[in-house]
Amino acid sequence: MKENPQPLRDIKTDSGSPEEKQTTRSLKDKKGLFKWSGPLLLILSFALMTLLVYVGSRPKTYNLHVSDASPYDIEAPRSIVNYAETHRRATEAAALVPNKMTQSQEVSDRSLGRTRSFLEIVSARRKQLYRLQNDGPEEGDYRPSNSEVMAATTGLLAEISEKLEKEADLQLILDILQMSNDRFAVFSNNVRSSADVIMRQPLDELSIGENIREEVETIYKNESFYRNDKNLAVQLLGVLLEPNVIFNQDATENARQDAFNNVQQNPIMINRGTRIVSEGDIITDETYALLMGLNLIDAENIDYQILGGQALLLLILYSLAIIYLRFAQPQLLGFNREMLTLVISLLIPMAFSAYLGQSMQLSPPVYFSSVLISAYFGFETSLVMSALLIVAVMPMVNFNPAFLLVAILGCAVAALFTQNITRQDNFAKLILAISCVNFMSSTAYSFMQRTTAASFGVAVASSVLSGASSVIAAIGLMPLFEMIFNTVSPLRLIELSQPGQPLMRRLFVEAPGTSQHSMMVANLADTAAEAVGANAMICRVGAYYHDIGKLENPLMFTENQQGYNPHDYLTPEESTRIITRHPEDSYKLGKRLNLPMPVLRIALEHHGSTVLQYFYHKAKAEAEREGRPDPNPDLYRYHTPLPSSRESAIVMLADSTEAAVKSSGSTNLKEAEEVMRNVLKIKNEQNQFKNSGLSYADVEKIMQAFLQVYAGHFHERIKYPDADSSRDNQ
Repeated sequence: MKENPQPLRDIKTDSGSPEEKQTTRSLKDKKGLFKWSGPLLLILSFALMTLLVYVGSRPKTYNLHVSDASPYDIEAPRSIVNYAETHRRATEAAALVPNKMTQSQEVSDRSLGRTRSFLEIVSARRKQLYRLQNDGPEEGDYRPSNSEVMAATTGLLAEISEKLEKEADLQLILDILQMSNDRFAVFSNNVRSSADVIMRQPLDELSIGENIREEVETIYKNESFYRNDKNLAVQLLGVLLEPNVIFNQDATENARQDAFNNVQQNPIMINRGTRIVSEGDIITDETYALLMGLNLIDAENIDYQILGGQALLLLILYSLAIIYLRFAQPQLLGFNREMLTLVISLLIPMAFSAYLGQSMQLSPPVYFSSVLISAYFGFETSLVMSALLIVAVMPMVNFNPAFLLVAILGCAVAALFTQNITRQDNFAKLILAISCVNFMSSTAYSFMQRTTAASFGVAVASSVLSGASSVIAAIGLMPLFEMIFNTVSPLRLIELSQPGQPLMRRLFVEAPGTSQHSMMVANLADTAAEAVGANAMICRVGAYYHDIGKLENPLMFTENQQGYNPHDYLTPEESTRIITRHPEDSYKLGKRLNLPMPVLRIALEHHGSTVLQYFYHKAKAEAEREGRPDPNPDLYRYHTPLPSSRESAIVMLADSTEAAVKSSGSTNLKEAEEVMRNVLKIKNEQNQFKNSGLSYADVEKIMQAFLQVYAGHFHERIKYPDADSSRDNQ
């Protein structure tokens, strides 16, 4: 080993203090240490949101009792079934159902039998009266006296009453007894035929008389003789026949139950906003039950049914949020500052919604979350979380459809205008955009619903003020979020990218080579991020600060050396320990200076677990010269996390590419591309991108973006004349 010509007092050759080792282990085991903190945060936030929704959805209550005179005008805060009125109308509908009657064959047969018996009795009485074998008096037959006729009539009436249990008119019986034989035969036949036809139909008390008259008229219409007997036939059938329908109790009860159920299945509704009690009204039992159903009566008890429904709704929303984050933003899951930022940005509008939702249903400031989440976590996450938040707030605004329409459009505009915001004056545009879209959407809904002028004014004013104030509050709280949770917003990134930042000035002064290297890496990373749709601003700022750990020992890195290389006097193992510490040093220094977590993550992950090829091959050559076995490659490997995002992976490629191209001395694109492909091959063989989310297509786009940057870098300038020629031409 060569003698060291000057002391290495600034060179750290040990493997790190116990405190530093513990810090490194804590970084690697962060998820394990906090594995219970993440679920606990979710459980606590779930419980708090459930409480906010329950409290915010409970309407204003009144201290009223039955028989009190109400000092208030009370309107229904939501639609509800009027059970008392529905039951009353159902009972009325059942009572209006007429009795159900059924045709009785037994009654019909009894009437027909009675008719046959009557005709047989009359025929027998006529034979007895006229003492003949035929049925009536003919020319030359016996002529009974009037007294005999009256006696026969009286006897016939008594016999009919006894046998048939019917009371007939005396004149009717007398007229029938005095008929001639032919006349009686025609009369008997017509009466029997009419009875047969009539009793085939269902007849009640009201219809039987009309049916008898109609049927007798029909039969005697075609009769050539004895047409005057139709009145006798009508009179006789009216005595002998009886209604053949009977009351069917089962059918009647079923019909009335069907009528009752039909009303119950289409209940009387009291729509939201309907006045149910006016000032001075006496509270009846029915009104009190209605107020209780609407939770408008002061009560100490908790409505567990409503609370359970709201908890179930929030459980569904939480599950959807976790599933989304699991696939789209896995780094947020767990107990970390980003997760705290997300939860608090959702809780703040929930708290205000619980206070404002009942009185002004378009005022919940859900746009606050859209702005913050879009600024910190991106457009897509903002859209998803805002949609879930709007559904969670719906119970607090009594499921007002106007709020759903206005909030969805407003949150979409807020997320759209906030994404990748790069200038402060864009915030003014954001405020105007949300105010305008809220104004137009609330106006459109009011016009479509034909609301009153007063309701229209309240809706428009509350939606516009809510949108504007939400954005102003979000912008104002961004610095506080950054200070407390160390989150990163567009303005924070812009601030960190300024050359006047103390850390960047220090890097420029103490490690000028590293500073120049970082600038070039930033250009490469920015261009590559634009090509694959990653966050270019985070890539640029992450590249600026990815090597700040080299400030601990600037001269140990070749870009800062000027002819003297301390590694010439160190073993490869010692050099490796020094070099591989700089990502962790960058992380610790950046954390001490409150750099945002995405920037710190890039600083920690930009080397992943790659092997230091130079020192490994140097150690391998020494072992070969001394006849020792090849060294273990793990001794020459970075022990930091693999890139966990596309931004970290892009900076890793940009960092390695810039260093490799510079050390290779490439001066044209062909040589540079060969170097890049070799760097990519090594990174891929060491599985450095498996957690980054980059695809092979993305990597190819990154390579092309790098070549585009180097195309400008290798561009040859026009050769100017020498100084003397230049002076001659002036």
